[in-house]
Amino acid sequence: MVRAIAAALALGLTTGAAAAGAADRAAGAIASAKDRERVRLIISRDEQRVDVYRGNELVTSSPISTGRRGYETPLGVYSILGKKKVHYSNLYGSAPMPYMQRITWSGIALHAGRVPGYPASHGCIRLPRAFAVKLFGMTEVGADVIITSTPKRPTSVVHDLLFQPQPPDADIARLDYAHAPGATPASAGIGLADIEYIAARTHAYATRSRSPVRVLITWRNGRQRMMDIQVMLRELGHDPGDVDGYFGRNTANAIQSFQRASELPPTGMLTDDLVAALYRAVGRAEVKGHLYVRQDYRDVFDTPITIAETETPLGTHVYTLGAFDDGDKSASWSTLTVAGETSPTAVLDRVTVPGEIRTRISEMLTPGSSLIVSDAGFGRETGKGTDFIVQPR
Repeated sequence: MVRAIAAALALGLTTGAAAAGAADRAAGAIASAKDRERVRLIISRDEQRVDVYRGNELVTSSPISTGRRGYETPLGVYSILGKKKVHYSNLYGSAPMPYMQRITWSGIALHAGRVPGYPASHGCIRLPRAFAVKLFGMTEVGADVIITSTPKRPTSVVHDLLFQPQPPDADIARLDYAHAPGATPASAGIGLADIEYIAARTHAYATRSRSPVRVLITWRNGRQRMMDIQVMLRELGHDPGDVDGYFGRNTANAIQSFQRASELPPTGMLTDDLVAALYRAVGRAEVKGHLYVRQDYRDVFDTPITIAETETPLGTHVYTLGAFDDGDKSASWSTLTVAGETSPTAVLDRVTVPGEIRTRISEMLTPGSSLIVSDAGFGRETGKGTDFIVQPR
């Protein structure tokens, strides 16, 4: 029985890989790893230039015109949200925006227009018409667009924190081992729950979305911190009401209750000293980092993580996963620093991601997936129908 299940799981995984491979071949996409790298755009405001990369290889460049004073095109990490050959502005008198490629829902896009050699737009990135036509044919929805001040180029990076593809074939092998001569599922330590769990993981891997996985690591925000405080108050027997991240009357009363029990002045005020006292009382350290995962423009999950040296800025860094095939267990990463003086590898040294979270992300990975590490967090442009949009100041 176990061998049959293992064979079925392996067949399901192989079938999923074969289907993906057939789709790739039908699209003429399997020639070389380089040819299968996703296109990404790197825009320098200082140079008024867009560079188009496939992997780490520069494919083409063009002069551009970004937003003029008062309408500056914001720095940041974006992706193409939609494309239209014929489009007219909803904000500026139905001005024509041919070969439009949108990167925010608030009105920033790449499109053909006048390129005088200096910033002249209302925030969009204008392209010479011939180049706009060419670029429109090269990109796909979801392609990364990174806007920097000074010129930047991606470079290869290797680091233990960077996720690698993880097909669940090790578990299939473990199931098959259970049917070796003289072995039984029980002797191999395998029960029905194990089989169901492995079957679910294998099915999820074979049928996973092929869209890029987007991971963001940043600092926990004020509401998340307040929720942590409310949880600790509840653990210590002081009722804060709903754990909702808002500082209301019930939370203030719970703080006063904790302060009285700790022989502190019952001010009901939230201070750093109070937060430190709560963490001492529950016997654990404050966790200040947070990891978010999106795919197909939707939130998948998020979780607290540890970031060391909390007084040191992270900067804003983008790490992009290269092309790989189903079943591969390694793929190359490249990195680009959008803002800040910190080293992209030194920043990764400060981050700890729990093993079960690493496994979950690794089993989701697809070519072109990315990791952003940033002080800025996700900006107000992040929402329904977007990847993480990060806009450092």
